[in-house]
Amino acid sequence: MHTSVIRNVLAGALVSAVLMCAGPAGHGESPLLPRSASAKEHGWQTYYEQSGCTATPRYEETIAYCRRLADASPWVAYESFGTSPQGRELPLVIADKDGRFTPEAARRAGKIVLLVQACIHAGESDGKDAGLMLLRDIAISKKRPELLDNVTLLFIPIFNVDGHERFGPCNRINQNGPAEMGWRVTAQNLNLNRDFFKADAPEMQAWLRLFGAWLPDFFVDCHVTDGADYQYVVTYGLDIFGTMDPGLTRWSRDVFLRSIEASMAEAGFPISPYVYFRGGHDPMSGLGTWITPPRLSHGYTTIQNRPGLLVETHMMKDYRTRVAGTYEILEQTMALLNAEHAALKDLVRGA
Repeated sequence: MHTSVIRNVLAGALVSAVLMCAGPAGHGESPLLPRSASAKEHGWQTYYEQSGCTATPRYEETIAYCRRLADASPWVAYESFGTSPQGRELPLVIADKDGRFTPEAARRAGKIVLLVQACIHAGESDGKDAGLMLLRDIAISKKRPELLDNVTLLFIPIFNVDGHERFGPCNRINQNGPAEMGWRVTAQNLNLNRDFFKADAPEMQAWLRLFGAWLPDFFVDCHVTDGADYQYVVTYGLDIFGTMDPGLTRWSRDVFLRSIEASMAEAGFPISPYVYFRGGHDPMSGLGTWITPPRLSHGYTTIQNRPGLLVETHMMKDYRTRVAGTYEILEQTMALLNAEHAALKDLVRGA
């Protein structure tokens, strides 16, 4: 990328960041606030909201909230898809407006199956707290019930469950919140987001069985960056370089990405690709991206001809801001998949 382009990108990002902190143009409310104002009165605030948006719940508290959602709503089911080396359940929340909680029932309905996971790196908990609020706002508060019209949602709030419980304030010392968080690798010292193709970890073997049973049409993996510093709250990875069937590649680039870029900017969270400097630490050398290998999550789903979206929030932004950005991109993704469900289903089937 030419150096003048880099300067323009960085300058534009700075302006967008200033505007965002003043409030998004299209929604009339700050994107930094919890999205459900009525949650407190109705007793459905998440642990994250109760903490003033500074802390994330432990494993048991997370599972308890997921079970409570399932007990309270006929749209939600809770189950486990495996067991970790230390004996913890791998949690799965299924949300479907018609109560279709099995792969067979979802396939018969012809809906898009969306798999969203969080805490594969357990210190990167933004997706867990955003996902719990979004589930609440869909199934309990009924603020966005239409997000399940043509989508069945599978949500893994914590994938690396053993690493998650190696809890502490210094596990990601350069990350700006939450107050305490989990650890990057599993109890067996394995990095799950390097294990999709070799499948050494029992957790990954269970995930692959889950993926094979449901064969989701779209996938989102929620992370936080390591060490980068730039203006964007939310960056993304999306393989649009020809590793999928040509029809899916075109749809990902021309339909999904264009729509998400526009809707996220309107919501006050302009997004950027997740990039690196071509010349090590020299920003003037230009920016590059890459084809994601299948050892990584969205690289694995790509070789299965299922678009995969990597969400990388900015580690130096405060926790409230990062969770709000993750919530927004999950909500916008579900809205787009509802609108595009027939087209995407046909493309996945053909691929």
